[in-house]
Amino acid sequence: MYIEINNINKKIKDKNIFQDVSLSFEKGSINGVIGSNGSGKTMLFRALCGFIKLDSGKIQIDSKPVKFGERPPVPIGLILETPGFILNDTALNNLKYLAEINNSYDESYVLWLLDFFSLAEYKDKKVKSFSLGMKQKLGIIQAVMEHQELIILDEPTNGIDKKSILKFNELMNQLKVEGKTIIIASHNDYEIKELCDTITEIENGAINETKRL
Repeated sequence: MYIEINNINKKIKDKNIFQDVSLSFEKGSINGVIGSNGSGKTMLFRALCGFIKLDSGKIQIDSKPVKFGERPPVPIGLILETPGFILNDTALNNLKYLAEINNSYDESYVLWLLDFFSLAEYKDKKVKSFSLGMKQKLGIIQAVMEHQELIILDEPTNGIDKKSILKFNELMNQLKVEGKTIIIASHNDYEIKELCDTITEIENGAINETKRL
């Protein structure tokens, strides 16, 4: 398996964040993680990125360990909660600044993505003028624009319209064909079940079930 999560546990004060969570994902697949707010979806994503120090258990990506506080073993495209941008700068500049951190700015692909999500005409507008849905689409672009092989998206379709959700699904399927591995969190399995190869339900930091679709 491309991603292996083996018996991870984490407790903060008296609350179990993870309880013996084991899970795996295949390379080149789209995987949904569903659960209510506070169920552990976002914390699981933070653990995958090495942002959380586990009490026990281990996580491996491409047979390499994920270590707390260190760079992940593979490049990860990420949305965690609400995307953050420099509001007083333009959409295009925001994307450029973020990609240049890793020396991976691909202008032709960024411009294609902006056009794909009907944001091309707004690329030189300041982000503070964007609606919630426009910011969310910009966040999706930010998460995939560096050709990362692993893409982790926490509630990526919040605030966007049905047409944009269809475009999002189209893009995810295209990235899957390219061999990318995608994990998407949602509180609503209806929105993602037709897109995903697997759906995992998480509740109170524990896995209820995983379905292969």
